[in-house]
Amino acid sequence: MTSNQHHSKPSSHMTRRAAIAAGVAIPLAPLAVGATTAVQGGSDDPAAADRRTGGLQFKPDYVLNIEPKITAPFGVPVGSILVNDQDPGPEIRYTVGDMFRVLLQNHLDTPCTVHWHGMIVPNWMDGVPGITQMPIHSRQSFFVEYPLVQSGSYWYHSHFGLQEQLGLHGPLIIEEKTPPYAYDHDVTCFGTDWVNQNPYTLIPQIRGDQPATEAVAEPKGDLYKLPGSNKVFDVDINYPGFMLNGGTNAKPWTFNCRTGDRLRLRLINGATATSFRVALDGHEMEIIQCDGNPCVPIKVDSICMAVAERYDVLVTIKNTGSFTLHWCALGQSQQVVGVINVDGDGKANLGRPVFGSRVGGMGHYGSLRSPNDTRPPEGPVRTFEMELGGNMMDYLWSMSGEYLSEAFVPKYIADAAPLNIEYGERVRIRFTNKTSMWHPMHLHGHFYRLLAQQGKWDQRDAILKDTVGVGPGQHVDIEFYADNPGHWICHCHNLYHLAAGMGRIFHYGVKPVGLEA
Repeated sequence: MTSNQHHSKPSSHMTRRAAIAAGVAIPLAPLAVGATTAVQGGSDDPAAADRRTGGLQFKPDYVLNIEPKITAPFGVPVGSILVNDQDPGPEIRYTVGDMFRVLLQNHLDTPCTVHWHGMIVPNWMDGVPGITQMPIHSRQSFFVEYPLVQSGSYWYHSHFGLQEQLGLHGPLIIEEKTPPYAYDHDVTCFGTDWVNQNPYTLIPQIRGDQPATEAVAEPKGDLYKLPGSNKVFDVDINYPGFMLNGGTNAKPWTFNCRTGDRLRLRLINGATATSFRVALDGHEMEIIQCDGNPCVPIKVDSICMAVAERYDVLVTIKNTGSFTLHWCALGQSQQVVGVINVDGDGKANLGRPVFGSRVGGMGHYGSLRSPNDTRPPEGPVRTFEMELGGNMMDYLWSMSGEYLSEAFVPKYIADAAPLNIEYGERVRIRFTNKTSMWHPMHLHGHFYRLLAQQGKWDQRDAILKDTVGVGPGQHVDIEFYADNPGHWICHCHNLYHLAAGMGRIFHYGVKPVGLEA
C-alpha cells in the first residue's frame, strides 16, 4: 500500500476556542450519493446554497456510507463495518473557520452513530446515543453541520456498541490558516487494532460465559513495555494484528518523498484498546501538537500513545533509503510498520526497533508544555474526586464506584448519577487509578488542562488535551472551563472498559430562580 498523496499547506493553531454558534442537524431521506466528494471548505454564500439545493439544505462536502462488509486483513474472514468501503474510513479535511457539512448514511441492519473525537461541537452533534442524540436507524441518513472553531488532528468513530472495533473510524484533519512551521508534506498516520472474530463475544469470554479463544489469552513473547517500567503493560485483548493506514506488515503502508524533505506526521491512535510506542528508524521526531493543541516543541526518539491520543511531529528525512515507522503494541510482542521511502527498495524492517532514550507522550506528560497561558477565566470552582476502579472477576469498570449504563453492564448496577456543573465554572477532576491497567480518559465537548504536577492549579503553561492515559496507582489532575452547555460523557477510551461501565455524564444545569448560590 503506497501513498504519494499529501497535503502541503503549512499550518498553525488557534489557542482559544470561540463561542460556538448554533449548529443544525437535519435527518434526511437516504440519497443515492456515492463516494466521498472532494472538500473545498463549503461555501457560506446563501445564494450559492439555494442554487444547489433549492434553499432547503447545504450540499454536504463529504458523504459517508456506513456499510456491512466481510473483510480478512489477517486471513480470517469476519464481519466488519466500513465507511465508503475502506478501513480506515476516508480522511475528512477542512480549514478552521469552515462549516463542517457531512452526510452520514446508515446501510447497516442496526443503528449507528458517529462521534467527532476531540471536536468542540454543539451538544446535539456529538454522536453519543441516548445522551446527545438518537441513533441513526437502519437505512436512514443524518446531516451533520457545525462551525469549525479549532484546528488540529482529530478522528471520527462510532459511539454505538462495539462498532468502532469493526472498522467504523477514520481521520479528521482541520488545517490552520496561519503557518507557524514550514514543511513539505502533511501526512496522516492512523493506527488501529483488529480481531479475527465478532468482538461482542470477547467480554463474555473474559467473564467465562463463553469458551475462551486466543483473543483473551495472555500475550506471549517479548512484550513491549512502557519505557522506564519493568512491569508488564496489562491488556484486555490479545490482538492477532494491527494496521497502519489500512496496511499490514504483509503489505505495509508506504510514503515516498525526497532527501531533505520535512514531513508533518499526524500520528493518530485510532485503536480500540491498544496503546502504541511509535518510532521512525534513524530519525528523531519533534512534537509540535498533542490532541490538536500546540505544545512547546520537544525532540524525542519515540512517543507512547494512549488509545485515542494524537501527536503531530516534524521529521526531516536525512538520507536516501527506506525508513520504517514502527507502531509497537504495548503489552504485546507485535507491531505494525509503515515505510518512508526515499529512492530505496521500499522494504520494511520487521525487526524490533532500537529505541533511543528520549521519550514523549503517555507516561511522560510532564515534558509537555503549552506555549500559551491556558488558565481559564475566573469563576466558581467545582471539584470532583474520580476514582477509577475495576472488578476483574466480573469484568466491570467503574468511576467513583458507579457504573454507566452500557452494553455489558447489568441493569441492576447501572447506577451512575450525573455530575452536575454550571456554565462559567472551573471544573477540576482528580483521577485516581486503583486498577492495574492504564485508562485513557476522554472528555467530550471540551479541552482540559493537564497539570504537570498534582495540585498546581495555577500552572500557566499546562498543556491542553482531550485524552490522557492514567497509569496504575497514578493521580492525575485536569481542569476545564464549563463553556459548552449540554450533556457530555467522560469515559475510558478503551472501548471494552466503557462497554463494561467506565463512564460518567456531566450535566450543565442552572439554579432555580430566586434561590441564592
